[in-house]
Amino acid sequence: MGKTEEVKDFINLGVVFNKKSEILMIRRVKKETGKNGAVLEWAFPGGKQRLGEKRSECVKREVLDETGYDIEPAKEISLRVHPQFMVFVVYHLCRLNSEKPVQRPKEPHEIADIKWVKKEEVKNLITSNLDEKVAKELK
Repeated sequence: MGKTEEVKDFINLGVVFNKKSEILMIRRVKKETGKNGAVLEWAFPGGKQRLGEKRSECVKREVLDETGYDIEPAKEISLRVHPQFMVFVVYHLCRLNSEKPVQRPKEPHEIADIKWVKKEEVKNLITSNLDEKVAKELK
């Protein structure tokens, strides 16, 4: 069986809170560079949507694969074309189903670090354009 087809420019990201109101962040092994020198190193966990897959299914699968955390998408915060990376991004507000990881991350070759951070730290870690609606959720 071949690799599952993905929509290469359609990304679903999970804004995941824990009981301490910390946000789940990942640090990529390989930094991405976008327009105007934007660098993407720290990000919300997530990834490319597969053909025929619902956005909520995608974010649940991707957060689990990247971090080992089982989450439940609660609502879509925003959908936009990222101004520096020219991809569609859907941001999902998510809640944890379990405070501890339920499996080992499946993508250690892509993820250098998985970290819970305080809301105010997110703006320091994300060096690319932060969606305004997501920024409001972090207040």
